[in-house]
Amino acid sequence: MEEIVHISGLIHAHVSFGQFGTAKIIYKELLFYVEELSHDDMVSLINKVGVTDHRAGWIGKAWCESHHIKHATLEFHTASCTVDSIGQAFEYRRGKKTWGDLVGITEYQWQDPATLRQITEDILRINFSLKENNPIRLKQTTRNEVKLLIGSKLVNSAMASKKGEFVSEVGPYEAARIQRVTGLPIGQLWSAIKKGDQNLVDRLSLIPNSKREQMRKRGMFVAPHYEPQLTLF
Repeated sequence: MEEIVHISGLIHAHVSFGQFGTAKIIYKELLFYVEELSHDDMVSLINKVGVTDHRAGWIGKAWCESHHIKHATLEFHTASCTVDSIGQAFEYRRGKKTWGDLVGITEYQWQDPATLRQITEDILRINFSLKENNPIRLKQTTRNEVKLLIGSKLVNSAMASKKGEFVSEVGPYEAARIQRVTGLPIGQLWSAIKKGDQNLVDRLSLIPNSKREQMRKRGMFVAPHYEPQLTLF
């Protein structure tokens, strides 16, 4: 394991100094070492090195090449991406702070071989999706759910304002109406919009769209209490 980490570091150092010929020779040695690595050992080693470390990219690239994997899906803790260049995937990962550690690498199987033949170099580079536990996706999902009930203007205002400013801007009457709609006091709603709130998303997502529109227009639920109303729909 230590030898693999050392060799991958040498490759990156030579590439950084433009010594590509030497880097290619060392890379062939890396292929030999990683060929014996199991999938789980490879994942564990990459996470130990640090998934954003340049060495991790060389280890992942060499492992896939030694196992004849060209197109792959890389699964991280809170996201996954399908790529035609393993090295590119790790380069991309370095800019994604919320993705977390590597979970696994699997070969991407094309449904239609003819489709693969038609693909140009510009089409499939990297396609990614965020899992439900991704903080960025949770924030966006929370904001989308709340927008359906109280509109975009207030959500945008919450995103652009500090808590005290937002509460003052909304005012007590509007705050009471919003609490009837969302089930949250105005201060807690501001926090949910800023940070995301899975519990709020889970509750609001159960409300049919037709009922959302009625609630938005009337500014209240059918029942007189907050929490029980959220379980009615």
